[in-house]
Amino acid sequence: MSYNDPPCETNGRITLANVLTEMNDAGDFKISVLTSKEGLPIATAPPDHDSDLAAAMMALLQKVSNDAQSQIGMAPVDEVTIRDQNDFRLVCRHITVGQEELILSAIVPPDHPYRRVTNRALKHIHQLLS
Repeated sequence: MSYNDPPCETNGRITLANVLTEMNDAGDFKISVLTSKEGLPIATAPPDHDSDLAAAMMALLQKVSNDAQSQIGMAPVDEVTIRDQNDFRLVCRHITVGQEELILSAIVPPDHPYRRVTNRALKHIHQLLS
């Protein structure tokens, strides 16, 4: 299955967890989390990951990006990336669905592209929540 196909269904229903799992598989991501802009966890993959800790981190990154936007006068932030010494990246992508602002985050291994895979997941998330 290519990631261009729609996410798999569980009992006839596509879920946010399905979207995250397939995104992880397509990008070889270790962990992904969808949170509210306040940092409340909505979905995680794998499901046994500590979503509260990840959500707290996303809320902190959201605050940093909001501060940068207001202090520097940047346009709304699309993405925040943190790279560690081993070249793993925590990539946080923003999405707005209706009035809700959400953050999709993934742990991306070194030298793995992520933008196309996360764009596809963002599209599926938007479709599910609209």
